[in-house]
Amino acid sequence: MNIVVVDNEPAIVKLCKNVLAQQGHTVHGFTTAPDALSHLAAGVRVDLLLVDYQMPELNGLEFIQRAWDLQPELRVVMITAHGTRELLGEAAQAGIHGVVLKPFTAIDLTRVVETTLRPSSEP
Repeated sequence: MNIVVVDNEPAIVKLCKNVLAQQGHTVHGFTTAPDALSHLAAGVRVDLLLVDYQMPELNGLEFIQRAWDLQPELRVVMITAHGTRELLGEAAQAGIHGVVLKPFTAIDLTRVVETTLRPSSEP
């Protein structure tokens, strides 16, 4: 699967890339929203977007809406250290497929990614 990770913290991008690449995924990481949007606009099919909620250029929900304008079928997992009920509710209403709360482990990340990528007909 092709996965894009967007987080302004390079260590988070590196962690996600390492964990997901070991599972056989192709992973592209970006530390700025404009660079990630350019990648999505280039027409490369992406199966999953992992995006931080809090970024300097725009928040994760704004980024996700722009990403869906480019690739409407994109599955999305939001990464956040701000797992408030309001934010989680807003994410669910927006149609986000999953949330990973910082700090997270490789197991946490793997579980959310596998669940999100699982075809909807599987339990």
